[in-house]
Amino acid sequence: MTLRTLGASLVLACTLACQTAEAVDSDRAALEERITELEAENQELAQQLETERGCRQQLLGSLTAFAEGPYDEVTTAVAEQAKALLEARVAARKPDEKLAIVLDVDETVLSNVEQLRGSGYCFVREDWNRWVDVGTPTIIAGMRPLYDYAREHEVAVVFLTGRSEDQREDTERVLEAAGFAGWDQLLLRDQSERGLTAAEFKSSRRAKLEAEGYTVVLTVGDQQSDLDGGHSEHSMLVPNPFYHVK
Repeated sequence: MTLRTLGASLVLACTLACQTAEAVDSDRAALEERITELEAENQELAQQLETERGCRQQLLGSLTAFAEGPYDEVTTAVAEQAKALLEARVAARKPDEKLAIVLDVDETVLSNVEQLRGSGYCFVREDWNRWVDVGTPTIIAGMRPLYDYAREHEVAVVFLTGRSEDQREDTERVLEAAGFAGWDQLLLRDQSERGLTAAEFKSSRRAKLEAEGYTVVLTVGDQQSDLDGGHSEHSMLVPNPFYHVK
């Protein structure tokens, strides 16, 4: 190798080394900038999480306060209004008219507050199914007099619930334990109705009751979807701040 060739090689090597160093410095700067951005994002997320935790604690406190406070008073007032409406309709019934009332089950005639509180008011399918299997819901305040009045005056009582057909036995168990024995029909969602919204499912079942010759004079539920879709002369909404069903 000549001195000229050796010199050229050294110059090339130095140039490549300098370029590599510049590239490393550039990559390091970019990496440090990205780390700074990620640290800022992480801090922002941590602040948001802390805010969400605080809001959730406030929500849990509000729901618990309602359940342990005015819940019974509010549901009793709704049940009394429903009973007064039913009394007026019974007084005006036509000869041979088959009257019926349709009642939702959960948070309408049966309270699952124990399960809701234990789950932090979050719906987890497995936990809910376990509660249906072995739980002991209590009666919603005020609903028993409405139920008894209907039965005493030959108004068919139809329970219409979004629970699945394979939960029939456990649903019958808890209804009877709460003092609701002797209903006329207990309608649950079967496999073919899984794709329907709650409103579609329940309104279609009320339509079937009409096809059977019943006049549905009153529907009572804790969700607007329990009431939507017609096929009922009147409807009453039981307050439920715990969850929402479309």
